[in-house]
Amino acid sequence: MSWGFPVKSWTSDEAQRATRDGTQRYTASQRVMLRFRVGHHWQREAPAVGGPRDAFALELEGLNLLPGANDEPLVRIVSALVDTVASLVADGERAGQVSLEDVHLELCLWRTRGAEVALSVIDLSQPPKQVRAPIAVELETLVEATVKCARGFLRDVAPQRSGLEAELVSLERRLKQLTGAVIEDRPRRETAAPWSSVRSADGGLGFSLRDDEGRTLAWNRKTRAGLPPLLFDGELTLTDGTQRSGHPFLAMMGLARAAGESTATIGSTTVPPEQVYRAGIDLCLALRSRNPALGANPYVEALQVRCVDGLTALRQPVPDTSLTTIAAPRSTPGVPLSRVGEVRRVTLEPRWSRPVALGEDGGRLQLGAKWLIVHSPHAVHAFTRKGATAFRHLAPRGVAISPGGEALVANDERLVGFAGDHAEWLKDHDGAHLGTALDVVDGVGIFTVTRRVIIGVSLMTGRELWRFEPPRAQTLHQGRVGTRVLVGTDAGTLYGIDALDGQVRFRVKAGLPVVHGAVPVRSRALVVLNRGEHSAVFACDALASGTTTPAGALAWTRELILSMPTRPVAARGRTWIGGARDGRTVVACLGPRGQLLWEKTVGCDARTLALLPFDGGVVCCDARGSATRLLPDGSVEWVLGSSGDELIQPIAPLLRRRTLVVPGPVTRLVHPGGGRVLAELPTGARVLDLNADAKLNIYVLREPGTLETFVPGTALSLVKSPR
Repeated sequence: MSWGFPVKSWTSDEAQRATRDGTQRYTASQRVMLRFRVGHHWQREAPAVGGPRDAFALELEGLNLLPGANDEPLVRIVSALVDTVASLVADGERAGQVSLEDVHLELCLWRTRGAEVALSVIDLSQPPKQVRAPIAVELETLVEATVKCARGFLRDVAPQRSGLEAELVSLERRLKQLTGAVIEDRPRRETAAPWSSVRSADGGLGFSLRDDEGRTLAWNRKTRAGLPPLLFDGELTLTDGTQRSGHPFLAMMGLARAAGESTATIGSTTVPPEQVYRAGIDLCLALRSRNPALGANPYVEALQVRCVDGLTALRQPVPDTSLTTIAAPRSTPGVPLSRVGEVRRVTLEPRWSRPVALGEDGGRLQLGAKWLIVHSPHAVHAFTRKGATAFRHLAPRGVAISPGGEALVANDERLVGFAGDHAEWLKDHDGAHLGTALDVVDGVGIFTVTRRVIIGVSLMTGRELWRFEPPRAQTLHQGRVGTRVLVGTDAGTLYGIDALDGQVRFRVKAGLPVVHGAVPVRSRALVVLNRGEHSAVFACDALASGTTTPAGALAWTRELILSMPTRPVAARGRTWIGGARDGRTVVACLGPRGQLLWEKTVGCDARTLALLPFDGGVVCCDARGSATRLLPDGSVEWVLGSSGDELIQPIAPLLRRRTLVVPGPVTRLVHPGGGRVLAELPTGARVLDLNADAKLNIYVLREPGTLETFVPGTALSLVKSPR
């Protein structure tokens, strides 16, 4: 399917001016046909995970300006096209950008004078280059063609809408904004004066930058299109007079890559790597002096980081030629520069895969200080970070394991305590089934038996220290604040138990059952109650904070109309909880005293909803891979659609190195600040659990029992110096 429209070319004066740098532009008398083409093979195939994938083309007089784009995610591409054009019309942006990451192509839009848009196609493969000279497009015609393209695609994808509901709703919302926007002409005289910057070639490599359109001033920290503001004119110059004209920023990107991989050349002249890196740093500094906000532009950041790292690698240690002994310098107080930075780009590569014995009840992952632990109700299998087996325990009556590797293994007659792979003690056992979790507090191991009894034993000797069985309770929910074990029951009572001696320090009675384990918030605990559509959240002091505030005292209570409430999360004095109401998924935000600040409907499944606090707000995810970021005021910052079918069991999102890991059929690494997808990992729907460590290594447990590890192959991260 295709949608075409005529294109207005550049004026004759602009064409004459453009031919000086060797590019071709059309005259005013020419009329050319520009059209979007979307492949149709996906309509005859089974629905794919993540939406249909097929060819996407932009044809000019029969010539495809997007070569190689034969297998693109159509939902993302069409959504990006609509969002980009809407930002030009409705949001007042001057720059727009549509990324085709698989073929390294960028479709760049730039609003010129009046109601015209300059369209360029940039190839970011090595070396980066402009595929074809810019084309002048009437904005009104571009909007019309974009609307036709989006409506046609929405009509064709309707039979597969069930798995793409969130993405298509977002596309329809943005399309409605685009169709209702009024196109306004930009003034012919720009307020920004022409700008130029020159670096002499005396150091080996120089440059001349010219910005007559105010491109460099169009970038700010809210701008999403990073490349169009950097497509200004200029040249790179060598000492012998050799020049490379065109876009100096693209040329410098290519030289910096070549300097680190092979040899950087301009024409037939080889440029030493040190000269390339120093010129690249100077170019970034020149841009930042023009517009300080360009320091946050991802392309400027990437070039500066590459050049700084290149210079660092070229440094040679200075030999010590003196014969005298020099005392070591005294250390000065200060904070060292962190080696872990904020990830901006990353690729994931498989490292190793191991089979594990889980039984028929699934399994979960724990990341301990020493081992990666896979556990199920009747088995535990621990691995080192390199994939070697550390220990393995099987038991018909259950295995309780702690993140540190302490384990309790039960059979019909014996209960054995292990520290890693070494047995420490054994004792008689009545054959009761153990829970899977072992909580360790000052040498005391706390675990559940038959879901109704909690026992504390000495991990050194195995002696039972205490046992607690609440009356009239069928199910227990366990949590802990410091040394206080909090036990909630389906009878509606919360008990506070001393972890060392088992004494009941307080009890709180409620009229609704406790449905989640208590969530610690400093010395307080958050507890959720629910029956049907009636829910309540209360906060109580788990630890005594003085004679006026005894342990167990209620701080606040809030009733909510929610079914299937989630486990609450808290940060910066706020509490978030989600659930279902009238067929919608609702997230509520409570203040420091339990007051309701706001409620927001999100496009996630309430049955598998999970919350994660971030930067004063909250991120909402579900088992389909959908995610929504809510700001502190309740507004939506970004929405990430589902990645396929629902997982067989929900997996909570993770935050590692300020990177959001969203589990789903296609696990995605997302920048939590802007919602940009940094990497995608096709994990499938048969995933039992997923975890990640501080180095962003991803561990995936698949059904029926396979543990796989993925490590960052290449990554770009930014490290900020402490002040």
